[in-house]
Amino acid sequence: MLAIARADVLIRFRRASTVVIFLILSAIAYLWVPDPSTGRALMQIGKARALYNSAAIGVATAMLGALFIGLAGFYVISNAIRRDAQTRCGSIIAATTVRSGEYIAGKFLGNALFLGVFYFGFMLVSMAMVVVRGEAPLEPLVFLKQYLLIAPSPIIYISALAILFESVPWLSGRFGDVLYFFVFMGGMGFATVAALEGGMHWAVYFDPTAMSSVLMQISAVTHTKSLSIGATSFDLKQPPLVYHGLTLGGGFLAQRLVAMLVPLPLLLIARASFHRFDPVRIKVAAKGQGKWLSRANAMLKPLTRWLGGRGLISADAAVTITSAPLIGVAVIGIAIASIAAPPAGVMPFAFAALAIAIADVACRDQRSGTTSMIRSAPRVREQFVWWKTASAGVIAVAFLAVPALRAGVRGFVPLLAGAVFVVAAATALGVISGNAKTFIVVFLSFWYAVVNDGGATPALDFAGFYGKATPAVVAAYAAIAIGMLAAAQLVYALRLRRD
Repeated sequence: MLAIARADVLIRFRRASTVVIFLILSAIAYLWVPDPSTGRALMQIGKARALYNSAAIGVATAMLGALFIGLAGFYVISNAIRRDAQTRCGSIIAATTVRSGEYIAGKFLGNALFLGVFYFGFMLVSMAMVVVRGEAPLEPLVFLKQYLLIAPSPIIYISALAILFESVPWLSGRFGDVLYFFVFMGGMGFATVAALEGGMHWAVYFDPTAMSSVLMQISAVTHTKSLSIGATSFDLKQPPLVYHGLTLGGGFLAQRLVAMLVPLPLLLIARASFHRFDPVRIKVAAKGQGKWLSRANAMLKPLTRWLGGRGLISADAAVTITSAPLIGVAVIGIAIASIAAPPAGVMPFAFAALAIAIADVACRDQRSGTTSMIRSAPRVREQFVWWKTASAGVIAVAFLAVPALRAGVRGFVPLLAGAVFVVAAATALGVISGNAKTFIVVFLSFWYAVVNDGGATPALDFAGFYGKATPAVVAAYAAIAIGMLAAAQLVYALRLRRD
């Protein structure tokens, strides 16, 4: 188990993407701890901001780190088993005396170690923020205590869920990537609301994210439910409040220990579902899926034949639909809903469905091993980024044609800019990262913020969902889209030159 875990950790830390993720974490720590003179602060309790000491910055950054690890961390580590299958190492491992339970446990431990190292690095960067912007001396032990009380349970939870989703066949694809986002956000939100608002204090024992436990203790100590964490504005007239950090009283330690154990039974389900790289089990699963796909493809055959006969762009769009026939169902459903309901109620879901549908358009050739064949085709090789952009654009037209007609002249321009922004983001992140998960987690996080904002912030209304997008906002998203495509083309051109 230790050998498996060690190999996983070394493989991940030898990749350039790991450095990029750590730099993003470091930048997030800098942005989340703003200078109070700007009128924004990391932590606000009641109407006053918390004084920047080790306890306050430690608790706040640990909670924000748990959120980031929960969202981005899962998508980074949820390829441990798939990587062994793709590199054919799995067949070699399956032929050894390593038990399936030992393999699952080793992969889980590797995930936990990797996330733990990242969390520790984030803690060091957050400590540096105490030195840079703190209003009290750095107390490393106080800082470390806050992280030790918060970090272990989300690390174990996310590591176990990643193994479970990889082991269960119907959760190991794009559907599982999307489902996890809503499971994590929904579970965290339910436990927090149940414990703080619903009086169901037992919910904190089943909240591995630690969010509800921490918020409930802070609320009890400060005698207020008004708490904000993450670079929010505050009343400059109010003197800062001194927060002394988490304590072990009131069963807090028991809550965190139980929450650490709650996710572990998921590994038993993963063990029961694990195929151990058995070709027979993999073939049976693929055969069952193939029957379902063949029926769906038969229904969509006239459409795909029409698309496939009209050029390379349409042919690639046809591949998108036939590889996931539910996309065609979603297009029809959104068209019907757009006719029956107001555009503001339909467009957020239309964009979410569009994003999921085109997430792997720019990177599926790399995953399926057809990149060398595409690069051997004249002109296609040089125009790959624009080809994939146009292919994703065809799918966008299918999803948004009816909502655009219902939006009218005033709403058409923001909707068009939003569609271009989503298509460009999917293409750019797919080309640069080579993984559909990158775009899925980034866009769903952004989409979640937009929907929860409800149009209160015009800058977030990227597609005019709520009619609050100004011409400047529309132009900004169009410019961002152009910039992302230019970056994708540059990265792709450099790869071509290197290869």
